[in-house]
Amino acid sequence: MIKPFLKMQKIVDTFFQIVKIDSPSGEEMEIKIYLKSWLERVGYKVKEDKVGNLLAYVYKGQPKLLLCAHMDTVMPGRSIKPQIRSGVIVSDGNTILGADNKASISAIICAVEDYLSVHGSLPDVEILFSVKEETGGGVEYFPFDWVKSKFGVTFDHAKPLGIITLAAPFIYNFRIIFLGKPAHSSKPEKGENALNAAIEFLKSLKVGAHDNHQSTINVGKISGGAGINVIPEEVIVEGEVRSTIKKRFDFHLKKVKSLAEKSVKGSRVKIKYSLDGFCPGYYYKKTDPFIKKVEKLLKKSRLTVGYDMSTGVSDVNSLVGGGIKAVCLSDGTKNPHTKKESVSIKNLESLYRLIYKMIEGFCLGT
Repeated sequence: MIKPFLKMQKIVDTFFQIVKIDSPSGEEMEIKIYLKSWLERVGYKVKEDKVGNLLAYVYKGQPKLLLCAHMDTVMPGRSIKPQIRSGVIVSDGNTILGADNKASISAIICAVEDYLSVHGSLPDVEILFSVKEETGGGVEYFPFDWVKSKFGVTFDHAKPLGIITLAAPFIYNFRIIFLGKPAHSSKPEKGENALNAAIEFLKSLKVGAHDNHQSTINVGKISGGAGINVIPEEVIVEGEVRSTIKKRFDFHLKKVKSLAEKSVKGSRVKIKYSLDGFCPGYYYKKTDPFIKKVEKLLKKSRLTVGYDMSTGVSDVNSLVGGGIKAVCLSDGTKNPHTKKESVSIKNLESLYRLIYKMIEGFCLGT
C-alpha cells in the first residue's frame, strides 16, 4: 500500500498549472474543461447545471461529504505568472495570484488522487466546482436536489489554517423609490419634493454597525432628479442589511421599511419598497456535533483550532440555503483580491494534507 504525502512537489506543480489557466468570473470555460477532464479520468461522473457549476460523484452508497471550491478569480487575473520567493508563491506583481480559490482546487485534486492510490478506489465524496463566486450568479442557482451529501466544507477564508467560520450573514438588498410631483423650481408649491422625503428617511436611519457588530445597515447608492431647476419627482435610495442573527436581520429589514413609510407621512410623496439579492446566512455553536467533528479533524492534522464570525459570504451560504450542513474553513492564503496575494508552500502542502484527512475522517470515520 502506498503511503500518502510522498510527492510534496506534486501539489506545487498542480497549483502552478491551475493558476495559469485564466478564469475571471464568468469566463470559467477553460478551467472547467480542465477539471471535467481530470474528474472523468480518475473515475468521477460529472453533471453541469445551467450556469456552469460542476458536480462530480461516484455513488457507492450515501456520500459522506461534499467538497466545494470555486473556479473563478477576481481581476486582474489574466496571464498569471506564479513564482516562488523564499518559500512563498506569489504572482509577478502584475496580477493576482489566484490562490483564492485555486489553492483549494489543487489540494482537492491531490488529496483525491492520493486517496485513490492508497485505498484503491475513489472516496465517496461529492465535489462541487462553482462559477461566479466572486460576483454572484453561480452556486445560488445550483439545483441542490442533485446533492446527496448531508455535510459540506469549503476552504475559502484567507486566515491561518485551522480557523472555522461559525457564522456568516444573511443579506438582503433594499431599494426605496420616493415618488413626488415635479414642478419648476420657481413654483415649488406646485410640486412635491421627493428629495425632502428621502432626506428625512436618511436622517432617521442609523447606518453602520449594530448588535455589537453582528449586523450592519448600509446605504450605498442615491440617485434622482431631472435638473437643477426642477423639483425632484423621483429619488432612489439603495442599500443593504446584513446580520448573522436571523431575528435581528428580520428586525432591521422591517425597521428600514417602517422608517421609509414614516418619512412620507403627511406629504403626497409615495414610496415603492422592494428587496432583492437575498443571501441565506448561518450560525453554528461550537458544541454542534458537525463542528466538533471538523474540529477533531483539524486537531488530527496538528493545526491550532480557532473560530471566526464572517461579515462576508462564500459558497457555504448557498449550500446551507440548499439544505446542506456546511462550513467555511480557512485556506492559509494571504492578501486575496490584491496583487500581493500569496500562499506559502508549507501552507499549500498543509491544506492538501488537511483535505486528505478530512476525506478519510468522513468516509472512513478515522
